[in-house]
Amino acid sequence: MLVRFFEDLKDTFPEERDIKLGLDTIQNARKINPRLVLDMFYEHVTKPLREQIAKEDEQAIIEYARGKIHQQYNEILPALAIFDKHWSTLSEVNRQSIWKYLKVLVVLGDKAQANRV
Repeated sequence: MLVRFFEDLKDTFPEERDIKLGLDTIQNARKINPRLVLDMFYEHVTKPLREQIAKEDEQAIIEYARGKIHQQYNEILPALAIFDKHWSTLSEVNRQSIWKYLKVLVVLGDKAQANRV
C-alpha cells in the first residue's frame, strides 16, 4: 500500500525528485526487509501524526513535515512534504485520495505493530 501511495504521488507530481527517490528506496527496502518499510512509516508518520491524520489536520502535518525534514530526513517525508508544497493547488478529489491513503496506512501500521508484540 505504501508503494502504491508513492507511485500515485510520483505520477501526480513527476517533477518531485524526492518522491521518485523515496519510491525507489522503499521498493528496494521492501525486497530486502518488508517489515522495515512498515516500521519506518509507523515511526515517522503513524506515531506522531495518528490524530492529525484522523482529523485531516493539514496544517499540523505541514508543520511536522517542515520540522522533520530539517532535523532528520528519511524516505517517507517527501510524501508529507506535498502538504507544504502542493496542498493549496490540489483538487478536493486528490486531497481526499491522499487522506484515504494515509488513514489506511495508519491502520496497517498499527496492525503490524500489534502483531509484533
